[in-house]
Amino acid sequence: MLRRGFLGSLLAAVVASVLLQASTLGLFSIRWLGDQLIFGVGFYVDTLVIWLFLGLLWAVLGRLWWSIGVVFALVLAVGVATLVKIQFREEPVYPSDVDFLREPGFLTSMVSPTLLVVAVAAVVGVVVGGVLLGRRMARRYPRPRWRDLRRPHAWLLAGSRVLVGVVALLLLAQAGHFNQPGNLWRSMYEVRGEHWRYWNQKTNYRSNGFIGGFLFNMPVDAMAKPKDYDAARMDEIADRYERLAARTNAGRTGSLADTNVVIVLSESFSDPTELQGFDLEHDPIPRTRARMAGTTSGHMLSQMYGGGTANMEFETLTGQSLGLFRPQMLSPYQMLVPEQADYPSAVGWFRGQGHDAIAIHPYRVGMYKREQVYERFGFQSFIHDTTIGETDTIDDNPYISDDSAFDEVITQIDEHERPLMVNLVTMQNHIPVDDNYDDPIGVSGTGDKRIGQYARGLEHTDEALDEFLDTLEKKPEKTIVLFYGDHLPGIYDSTIKHENAGISLYRTPFFIWSSEPGHNRPRTIPTTSPAFFLPLLYDVADAPVPPYLALLGKLHEHVTALQQGRMLDPSGERVEESDLDDETAQLLADLRLVQFDFSIGDRRAVDRMWPGAVVKKP
Repeated sequence: MLRRGFLGSLLAAVVASVLLQASTLGLFSIRWLGDQLIFGVGFYVDTLVIWLFLGLLWAVLGRLWWSIGVVFALVLAVGVATLVKIQFREEPVYPSDVDFLREPGFLTSMVSPTLLVVAVAAVVGVVVGGVLLGRRMARRYPRPRWRDLRRPHAWLLAGSRVLVGVVALLLLAQAGHFNQPGNLWRSMYEVRGEHWRYWNQKTNYRSNGFIGGFLFNMPVDAMAKPKDYDAARMDEIADRYERLAARTNAGRTGSLADTNVVIVLSESFSDPTELQGFDLEHDPIPRTRARMAGTTSGHMLSQMYGGGTANMEFETLTGQSLGLFRPQMLSPYQMLVPEQADYPSAVGWFRGQGHDAIAIHPYRVGMYKREQVYERFGFQSFIHDTTIGETDTIDDNPYISDDSAFDEVITQIDEHERPLMVNLVTMQNHIPVDDNYDDPIGVSGTGDKRIGQYARGLEHTDEALDEFLDTLEKKPEKTIVLFYGDHLPGIYDSTIKHENAGISLYRTPFFIWSSEPGHNRPRTIPTTSPAFFLPLLYDVADAPVPPYLALLGKLHEHVTALQQGRMLDPSGERVEESDLDDETAQLLADLRLVQFDFSIGDRRAVDRMWPGAVVKKP
């Protein structure tokens, strides 16, 4: 009986492992076979992990088929979640995604009710099926009852279950420390060398096994401590960039002290006319395009396709790059900022310059732990879906319109005597976009109706944004606006994705506009990362910068875009860190030290590099 259980549980683990690999859509491709079965051992170690987990359940429940049912139910749930996430965001499920379980409303809005019902029914069916099958197998192969066993045999059976459970638990507990030096499981995955492809997590899971990729993304310190990090080194860096800031500011005559600063992250705002594979009936964003032509503008390099909103917001507000964090730092909003009492950001800096700081996001406060993050940054108020003045929507779009969001900014400006720093994150163009509007823009070359729906949403944004800027221009107080899209929507099929290889699916428009006459001069910026937005904003205002923004601005002259696994020079060409010239390498090394110091270091340089950036609690 034990032999049958041993073989049956191992076979179940193999099947479960295959199903998880299948959820990444890479199963049995030539590359998958090579990476996981020949050059690497991902599939084998994945199977071992599942088998140990199954053994732990068996030891606890005492029923093999029940345990198999639970394992397959979990595999089914995780597999479906991965399929859905890959469809929309081109990435698998991560450990940090457990936070989204606290927002069931958001999850249900992303998945069709039919799929959700089918998935839940399937999970329940697998568990019930396991129980029923277990009962049938028990009649065919009856388990010995405790009272029928001799005492030595009973003790032996009980001891075996305890031993299996304890050993499995201890081994599985090691998985929680996967990224620690000398970890047993990581050593097993790397027995034939490292194959981690963190710059593309979908490929990472396919190359190292689903569970291997999942464990690779377990929580870890945001950055490794640089070897030369100490008080003397940070003083040296602060001295260097205080001098640079002084040289930069010598010729500047502008100021933001009496100017409203409005940062607008426009959800899923992009330019679909730049993509190949389909044609729209007309340009959905002509007004935005005209604004871009008359001021500082360009393209932002998004971290990912179909998602990553909070990460782009983090980079914009902190000037810190995801590309300098460890690859496991998938979401600083979820994994880093809430764990600290406060955090350096533009919020504190502008408050120190006399601004009131307001965050506006017309959606639930719990998404990406924004409520905690905004409190750590130092925002004085957070306006969300239940506190915003207008909650208008357009046609059947469930999200609050951009027009209502912009009106809230105008209201806040009117009600405050002091200049404002406003961070607005919109929701109107968030997916799903199916049947949102009664009059989608016509599209040819593809049968996907979502593109026309999405384009109509962009047109509504285009109109609302233009009216918003017109209103600001007529007001007596000065305002500067940074507007950017965070990523493309996850609506394009594989054909369109194939036709737009490279960075086409990762580029979104941005511009910096000022209501002050003479500040809007045409200037096209090379493809950039949002971490460099703040120095660009100060360039438009011709305002003096603190040393930290001077460092960012100087690096931006050499490296315009920096994301995990990707670095672009001013010509838009990809460059490797090992190929950087000495000056650029020094700038990047300095920024890495400053980012460590600001994020998880001792903050030795914050007061000199970015005075007031940390808002201390009273």
